[in-house]
Amino acid sequence: MNCSRVEGFRSLTRVDIALKRFLKAVESRQVKSELLPISKAAGRVLAADVVASRDLPSHDLSIVDGFAVRSIDFEHLPSEPLVLKRVGESILGKPCKATVKRLQAIAVSTGSIVPMGADSVVPVEDVTFLPRGSVLLTIRALCGQNIVLKGEDVSRGKVVLKKGACLRPQDLGLLKAMGVGKISLVAKPRVAVISTGSELVETLHKASSGQIVDINRLILSSLVTQSGAVAVDLGIVKDRKGSIITALKRAIESSDLVLVSGGSSVGQRDLIPSCVNALGKPGMLVHGVAMRPSMPTGLAVVKKTPIISLPGFPVSAMFAFLVFGRPMIGKLGGMRIVDRTETAVLADPVRGVKGFRTFIRVTLRKTPKALLAEPVRSQKSSVLMSMISADGYIIVPEDANEVLANHSVKVTLLS
Repeated sequence: MNCSRVEGFRSLTRVDIALKRFLKAVESRQVKSELLPISKAAGRVLAADVVASRDLPSHDLSIVDGFAVRSIDFEHLPSEPLVLKRVGESILGKPCKATVKRLQAIAVSTGSIVPMGADSVVPVEDVTFLPRGSVLLTIRALCGQNIVLKGEDVSRGKVVLKKGACLRPQDLGLLKAMGVGKISLVAKPRVAVISTGSELVETLHKASSGQIVDINRLILSSLVTQSGAVAVDLGIVKDRKGSIITALKRAIESSDLVLVSGGSSVGQRDLIPSCVNALGKPGMLVHGVAMRPSMPTGLAVVKKTPIISLPGFPVSAMFAFLVFGRPMIGKLGGMRIVDRTETAVLADPVRGVKGFRTFIRVTLRKTPKALLAEPVRSQKSSVLMSMISADGYIIVPEDANEVLANHSVKVTLLS
């Protein structure tokens, strides 16, 4: 379903339809994996389920310092105290071959193995020491008290971490406890970043030269890194068809996703769509999206490699990446990237454009009554300070012209 004609574009595709089409085009692509030490796995995504190869703990363990006993010996308490004979000790970090028999007790430490025959541990503070190695107990010992059972934490054969999980510090600890040294992880997608434009330079030497410092590659590379992928900077390419095709070929061969900014519209010097189509099928899937900013965005796939043609204005390039680049990185990286949001009250009314998804930059301000979302003064895609000043953005949907003040809104944070 496309929106009505817009000057310069035959039609525009709705955001949700464009994203669905883009992601579907790479469904057959295999997610890459790599084997890495668990010391380098923090924050990475599991490429396969992890099945426990052993029980944790591997024995019944005491969780206090005290004495391992048989709860059946306490059947006459509290009518009379119980005297048990101390017959040994379970030493922390060593096997325990001793057995607790009737009216016997074995000393245990926190984390040491509970000896055979015992089903309870009495804390040392509840024990009175008697001459000749005996101990006096006046409190009933209950079966299972102060013991963590073999396999109680993890049982052998159980799936403990599922494919697609993002590994946290506690997950890494579990892997090490199970004896895992290396783990299969989803390889971080490699994302090529290219800027096009004969007017672009790395550094501006003369303010009057008419040249423009390229900041898109730096911004986009940083967004790529924040999204959990590896940015591959392929530099600036002049507005020449041959040069652009060569750069795109290099990007497709070396990367999992290509971001190319500039030249995305329909003017004479907007060469990206035709260059992409010259490289192979299916080529451009979408050219022109019903969103503001970022309307000239193009989405393509060549040789199973997704390509995003981003507008040249940095603000537009950023929103095109947030809407299409982050979900694609998530798909290629086997992870679901979730935006952070806040609920706020809109301080002033904002207007959208019927048929377009409009992204309104806002700042957040706490008041005694509510968290206020205040629209940034300039919403122009050419004003980078609108992103620097903003804490996040709200969306005016395609079927609405306006969101009124004092309405509750969801703010997607830019931090």
